[in-house]
Amino acid sequence: MKWTKVKRNIESLICDKLKHRLSIHLTQYNVSLGEQKRIWITLDKKEVFNASSANYLMEHDKLWAEIKKETDKPFPDCLYECFPEFIGKTNDLDYTTLILEDKGIFNVDLVYDAFTQYPQLSIDNALNSENVIIKAIALLDKRLGKRKLKNLKYSSNVHPLILVFYKLRCEVEGIMTFEDIPNY
Repeated sequence: MKWTKVKRNIESLICDKLKHRLSIHLTQYNVSLGEQKRIWITLDKKEVFNASSANYLMEHDKLWAEIKKETDKPFPDCLYECFPEFIGKTNDLDYTTLILEDKGIFNVDLVYDAFTQYPQLSIDNALNSENVIIKAIALLDKRLGKRKLKNLKYSSNVHPLILVFYKLRCEVEGIMTFEDIPNY
């Protein structure tokens, strides 16, 4: 699907109070190593989310170099040894992606895929998705009403991107967030 259609579909679902403040961007450029992409989201022209294929590949290599220093075990055993908190959360091939996403480093192609899938999801399916991007975008969706937004409960161990978008939506809707509640 062409980016202009993907962008239009996502931006058409943004709630009215953020519609003219939030923008989604994509750029692609060719370098000697192949095509590089970058997707970013801005709020009032300030970047609030960024996914870059160059950054992802660099961080991926860095992660594997760190793991190689710590163990001589083959993939995926070395990942399980170094990052036991992710065991059972994904299959072996996606393990590295999950670790990097937890650090806020996203694969651009997976972000693009999430953007193309998102408009076909119901708001409930999006809010309950295992995909961080889909869940975060759902918090900005006009199909998410104030009552349901008020009833959402997130613990402090949820992904930071989800918390940022949750707080943003609560602020524009005039709803208290968990940070406003004492002793949360």
